[in-house]
Amino acid sequence: MTAAGPMTNEQIDELRTRLTSPGLSADELREIALNLLNDRDAQYTEADYWREGYRLAKGLSDEEINAMTAVRDAFQVHPQPCWFPHKRCVCEHNQDLF
Repeated sequence: MTAAGPMTNEQIDELRTRLTSPGLSADELREIALNLLNDRDAQYTEADYWREGYRLAKGLSDEEINAMTAVRDAFQVHPQPCWFPHKRCVCEHNQDLF
């Protein structure tokens, strides 16, 4: 796992293999968890740098870039199961909620 980008399919498969091995020790599990957290932190930091660079290059305020993000997120297909269920949601998970 590196901060250069998301994990590859091979890295995910290797991680699954390690996590399902019967001889996994608490220290190995701790190492995996810490590596994943460090990888996540590094990717969020990188995303923050890109976001701030874009904001400065376009001359946008924080409010304007936050509004762009909110509009983009509002029109994206939501993950399964929904994080924000709504009456018009077509996900099978939420059909019985409304």
